[in-house]
Amino acid sequence: MSLCFNRYLFCCSYSHNVVPKWKFIAFVSTEAETDHPDIELKAGIDLLGRVDELFFDTYDGYEPVNDPSLDNCFISTSYDATTHFESTVVDVLSMYTKITGRTFDLSIDLSAAEE
Repeated sequence: MSLCFNRYLFCCSYSHNVVPKWKFIAFVSTEAETDHPDIELKAGIDLLGRVDELFFDTYDGYEPVNDPSLDNCFISTSYDATTHFESTVVDVLSMYTKITGRTFDLSIDLSAAEE
């Protein structure tokens, strides 16, 4: 059996005001497909070089099973492995459309900013 792992890597540093100079905090994440997330994350962790401390955390993900058109109850899915909340933003924008019937407009009118 062959598994395909999607891994996400995010680093922050002194320039983000979260750690001392010459230190970094890195997140390597995935949606675990086995009971061995350490193995699934190994390729991403190996990119980090020397690591002072390593922590593993797993949690279950949930998604709504109701039909909002019947009960008017809008529930978001759990956060996933994406590091900049890409799928969460898509989920929230989708809920906005379902609730309001309109697509949220993320375009920027730069002419107003120039004045």
